[in-house]
Amino acid sequence: MSEKLSFNKALPHIIAVAIFVIINLVMYSPMFFEGEKLNQNDILQGAGANQEIIGYRDKTGEEALWTNGMFSGMPAYLINVQWSGELTKYIQKVVSLGLPSPASHTLVAMLAFYLLLLIFRVNPYLAIAGGIAYGLNTFFIISVEAGHIWKVAAISWMPAVLGGIVLTFRKKYILGFILTAISMALEIRSNHYQITYYLLLVVLIYGLFKLIEAIRNGGIPDFAKTIGILSIAVILGIGANLGKIWTAYEYGKFSIRGPSELSTNTQSTSGGLDRDYAFAWSNGIWEPLTFLVPNYYGGATQEVVSMNSDLANGLKSRGAGQGQIRNFVKSVPTYWGDQPFTSGPYYLGAVAIFLFFIGAFLIKGPIKWWLVSASVFGIILSWGDNFEAFNYLIFDYLPGYNKFRSVSMTVAIPFLCMPLLGFIGLQKLIDEGFEKNKKQFYSAVISIGAILLLLLISTYMLRFRGAVDERLGDQAWLVELIREQRASMARADVLRSLLMIGLAFGIIWLWSKEKIKANLAFFLFIGVIAIDYLPISKRYLNGDNFVENPKKSFFSKSAVDERIDQDNSHYRVLNLNNPFNEARTSYYHASLGGYHGAKMRRYQDLIEYHLQPEMTALIEELRAGNTDLSSFGVINMLNTKYIKFGNEASQVINNQSANGNAWFVDTVVESSSPDETIEKLGEIDTKTTAIINTAKFKFEANTSGAGMISLNNYSPNKLDYTSKRDNDGLAVFSEIYYPKGWKAFIDGNEVDILQANYVLRALEIPKGEHKIEFRFEPAAYYIGNNVMMVCSIILILLSVGGIAYIITRK
Repeated sequence: MSEKLSFNKALPHIIAVAIFVIINLVMYSPMFFEGEKLNQNDILQGAGANQEIIGYRDKTGEEALWTNGMFSGMPAYLINVQWSGELTKYIQKVVSLGLPSPASHTLVAMLAFYLLLLIFRVNPYLAIAGGIAYGLNTFFIISVEAGHIWKVAAISWMPAVLGGIVLTFRKKYILGFILTAISMALEIRSNHYQITYYLLLVVLIYGLFKLIEAIRNGGIPDFAKTIGILSIAVILGIGANLGKIWTAYEYGKFSIRGPSELSTNTQSTSGGLDRDYAFAWSNGIWEPLTFLVPNYYGGATQEVVSMNSDLANGLKSRGAGQGQIRNFVKSVPTYWGDQPFTSGPYYLGAVAIFLFFIGAFLIKGPIKWWLVSASVFGIILSWGDNFEAFNYLIFDYLPGYNKFRSVSMTVAIPFLCMPLLGFIGLQKLIDEGFEKNKKQFYSAVISIGAILLLLLISTYMLRFRGAVDERLGDQAWLVELIREQRASMARADVLRSLLMIGLAFGIIWLWSKEKIKANLAFFLFIGVIAIDYLPISKRYLNGDNFVENPKKSFFSKSAVDERIDQDNSHYRVLNLNNPFNEARTSYYHASLGGYHGAKMRRYQDLIEYHLQPEMTALIEELRAGNTDLSSFGVINMLNTKYIKFGNEASQVINNQSANGNAWFVDTVVESSSPDETIEKLGEIDTKTTAIINTAKFKFEANTSGAGMISLNNYSPNKLDYTSKRDNDGLAVFSEIYYPKGWKAFIDGNEVDILQANYVLRALEIPKGEHKIEFRFEPAAYYIGNNVMMVCSIILILLSVGGIAYIITRK
């Protein structure tokens, strides 16, 4: 009897896992059944950035902690570093059942939200519907399509962290501790601190309501005990990732997320991003309507439109041929919102929004106000500079908030909180009975119905003007056709949302009238949720996104790459085609450019003050047929041996004026500040002169005399040189200066590294012959890795011991 009872209890969870796996097989079917892979831009760009690191690992078995692949050199921590102390990755593999990415993250998201709903005592079969809703909303799916894998990994663990905290506050101390510690460790492991920061905001709001409740009920001792237990769990989770956190924090102070040293860069002196950069992607005030109606703002920046659409017929009536129409409808500029461009709308789900209204009307007390206030807060933050009065204040004064860009990403908060309140509300309706809550239920139905009715009416009244319309010039007739298409798309999705909500309402009503059994109602509800999400998700993640080998086509070696690769020396390449927003060049060469959201602050300054102006001048010189590059001092000091401007073998210049790997200078210009250093940099001959900020770096080298210095061996973490000189001298190296980890040795004796020419390294070298060595040995990596190992072992042992204790006690 007990075995049968145990199986009956386990059956819903078995069914949940089975349904989640099946949905993942459907969503990613080309990956599972055809051997294809997602063609994700960010993943491909990341592969370019990773190539030197992976190649070094495969060749030596060691980790490249530094890479010259991007931006003339930067730490590899935030690109692709593996940590031997990171044991939590095995927990990730177990929970995701060994599925490949990104299906593994989608499965974890569904399981984590399912678990969160179970913790809130939602029926397991309803919780299955909730798991589907959380794992298939388009905020998640569009992030998968774009290749923001660490972002979706962080999103997937948010519900589990929240569930552990809730359990602990309910005095389920052992289970709460275990779940919080493990899920927090895996949340941080995801390495997307922006999403983790938004989770922290949700938790702080929850904690505030629990504190108020404790004060009112005299429960401060229990509150303090809970906070203590959670603190230990979080510390353990942090400890299991200490190396990652430490290195990211350490590097963050020197990246564009840290303060600028230039007084002219006033917006960055506070230690965060530029406000304009951070708010570049801000939702319009009404754009969260896409939570309910996906195509209300036109969908993605460009959408495929049917050949039978009014737009296609309108083009045909204007005399356009079938071929012209077919090409045009493949990429119609349908989006008319405030963002520069978008991969698609953030659709939370019509049924989930309907349930949110039910929860808002039915639920009373702190849980409701916590989830509602957090949701509203997240939506307001997503408005960015469309609500300056509030969001500029938050950006300037909320600790840590100014480290993150793309504030539209704060929708992660309502996408967690709104469906949670919705399913809790539906469970309350079931538990207390329909008759008792009939008024609140119908209030929710009327409210959501009224909103959709107003939106339907608006599709006949609004003009659907978009910023892109101006690019179509005087083609007023075409603009009008596109606006009519936008209205048609919005109208169709309003009606679709009405249908989805109607189906959900029908199931609840039939159930309440005992026209259908509970189990049938549950599975019908799961079906409606699946029907609501799958087709919308498939708009942005479908067979067209999968190819047989995306890396092969993206990184196919061009003739110019073949030509450059014949050179086996250590050099850099400048790709004149959008160099600071691509990492394809980095796949084969050390690049001046790259693709990363946290390049070095000083290097960004160099780009803005010197590299971009020099590139503009260089392009003009090349157009005039002049290939003498001796006047481009900054490009040359970065050892830019090749200038690439196409993929043909002839579309590359071998720059004979590059300064080389290292050189002795004749003159040192002293400066007193970073501003003076970067300004004078454009005035000197970098081959013979160096600029050093003597307010920060002291030197006594004699710059007179002849000498030579050469690179003998290059690896990401270690560079070996030999020098020969008549007198003591100052050598400048075409390597980026970074104070946290790089060490220099002359004949085995450690010496100080100077910063020259704003971004480069320099050394005072004695006369005579010497061996010079640079080694990258960051303490944050080596110490952090050991702490990670210890904390991971403690975490695993405590979890196993705690679960064993619970089982034996029962």
